[in-house]
Amino acid sequence: MKETIVSIIFVIMFSTNSFAFDHTYTNYRTLLAETVDNGLVDYKKMKNDPHLLQNALSDFSDVTTQEYASFSRSEKIAYMINAYNMYTLEGITNAYPVKSIKKIRGFWNKAKHKIAGEMMTLDNIEHDNLRKKFKEERVHVTVVCASVSCPELWNKPFTPDSLEQQLTARSESFATDTTRNQINFEKEELKLSKILDWYGKDFKEKYSSDAIFPYLYGEKRAVANFIYQHLPKEMQTKLQHGKFKVGYLSYDWGLNEQ
Repeated sequence: MKETIVSIIFVIMFSTNSFAFDHTYTNYRTLLAETVDNGLVDYKKMKNDPHLLQNALSDFSDVTTQEYASFSRSEKIAYMINAYNMYTLEGITNAYPVKSIKKIRGFWNKAKHKIAGEMMTLDNIEHDNLRKKFKEERVHVTVVCASVSCPELWNKPFTPDSLEQQLTARSESFATDTTRNQINFEKEELKLSKILDWYGKDFKEKYSSDAIFPYLYGEKRAVANFIYQHLPKEMQTKLQHGKFKVGYLSYDWGLNEQ
């Protein structure tokens, strides 16, 4: 009898915690709205108003292992993307003023943060979860390492109820951003983000069709297809004619601050 009562209490607590999580990320949403503009961050404001940051951190650090296990796939992906960006903001703010994330030793692979009831590094979030477990290649246009050449930091959180639309929208924004990806139709040349060079293999499974770029091979064809599929129709039409080369832009590690 006593064991039955304990089991019932556990189930009630577990269910209550599961439903209690705010998948709209109210505190994190407020932080982004007040400190991010056109992908650039007001780290000084975050430094001077620590409550903004601390309130947002609770959206992530309070999640237990059991609670995270109850999340749907979309809920888990949104949580991990938001957590990566949130803890990056925290790390930069703690070290601010700093000129580049690369000036902070162990930022990706040493510093640990409370994620889903465990202590994880940013590398754990990105490589072990988003890339390995979920095989979500669009993570590369959503996680932001606080650098000029990173994808723009969106001023809204990712949410599970509209995650697919958000990932598509951020992919389109990234593909058409001429500071990160450049298309020269006259020279028949694609100069793409260095991110697509570093992680080209992540795109091969879904973007290896030879329909548009039959003359390209391997990872270069995959990343060219990824960009192509997220461009406006008129640009797609132009890319169907010619023989485009693929190269990569240099990477600017300067801080993405306002």
